[in-house]
Formats: sequence, structure tokens, C-alpha cells
Amino acid sequence: MDDKESSAFRLVTMSRRGLSSVSRIMGRIAGWIFILCAFYITADVLLRNLVGVSSQAAIELTGYMLACGTAWALGYALIERCHIRIDLLVDKLPARARYVLHAASLGALAVFVGFLAKGAIDLVEESWLFGATDISILRTPLVIPQGLWAFGICVFFLLIVSMLVESVLLIARGKGALVEQRLRSRSYDEEAAEALQAVGADVSETQNAKTLP
Repeated sequence: MDDKESSAFRLVTMSRRGLSSVSRIMGRIAGWIFILCAFYITADVLLRNLVGVSSQAAIELTGYMLACGTAWALGYALIERCHIRIDLLVDKLPARARYVLHAASLGALAVFVGFLAKGAIDLVEESWLFGATDISILRTPLVIPQGLWAFGICVFFLLIVSMLVESVLLIARGKGALVEQRLRSRSYDEEAAEALQAVGADVSETQNAKTLP
């Protein structure tokens, strides 16, 4: 591989790492948005039933929060391999075929999300041009929640593209195993380890216990 190809590969890798870092931060923000949304709904319901007071904008605000939180969490879910996949035949194929199919699935996702990102940008532009607002008492300019939602989708699309280009280059360099490691579905052991870690269990001790007679 010449210097130009090496420089291009390093550039793609740096872009993927940068977008991955941004996506992780956005994913954590999305988690707090969901928690805030739950608290807001709970408080609004309690105040409405106990005091007779309501924000009168719960449906609109929680809708914005859920939409933005979902869009901002998409990239994080891709990095952590949390998206739902159906791999009935992939695991039974030869290694080289699996590598290509993993990259192909990422390419198909890029096409779909590309159309989604284009539509999101067009929607934000239209709301901006017409000065559209919601119908709640707040009269929120729609360009704000739609812009945050579209931003999450666009970052997700850029992350997919960077991962796709890097995956193709890795396969060309004979490092398809690394591509499969990043893109394959989670195993049962990985899912169990995450669940144990979430409840504070010592994963290493649990794995060692599995090897005992």
C-alpha cells in the first residue's frame, strides 16, 4: 500500500473514531432525555390528578423528547451492536463471505438512512421557510425540535458511511475479521455479561465459575 492509500485509510479511521466519540456522547445525552421525559410525564400526571394543574403541552414536549432522543441514540446503538439483526445463515457461511455480507448490510443501512437524512433536512428547511410552529400553548418553532432530530439522523448517516468505507478498506487489506468483530450481532455471552455488569456483578468471577466442574 502506497503513502496515498495509507493516508486515506488513516483519514477514514480518524473520521470514524471522531464520529464514534460524538455518537457515544449523544447516546448518553439521549439516555438522560428519556429519564427526563419519564419524570416530566409522571409529574404532569400527578399534578393534573391531585392539584388540577397541567402544563398543557405534555404531548408535544414528550413527543419532541422521544424523537430527538431516539435519533441521537442511533449511532451509539450501531457502535454497541444493539440494532436488531436476523442472522440465520450468515454465521454458517465461510469467513470471507461473512465479511462481505457484514459490509453489504452496512451499505444497505447507509442507503436507507441517507434517504431518511435527506427527508429530515428538507423538513427542517421547510419549517424554517414557513416559520412553522406547533399547535400547543407554547407555540414552539418546529425548526428547533426538528433540527435536533435531523442532526441526530445526519450524524448517524455520517457514522455509517465512515464505518462502511473503513470496512471495505479493511477487507481489501485482509483484515475482515476486524470488520466482523465490529459489525456482527452480539453473542449470548456478551448479552449476559452486559446484564451482569448492569446489576453490579463481577463478570470475570462469573465467567470463571462457568469453567468449574
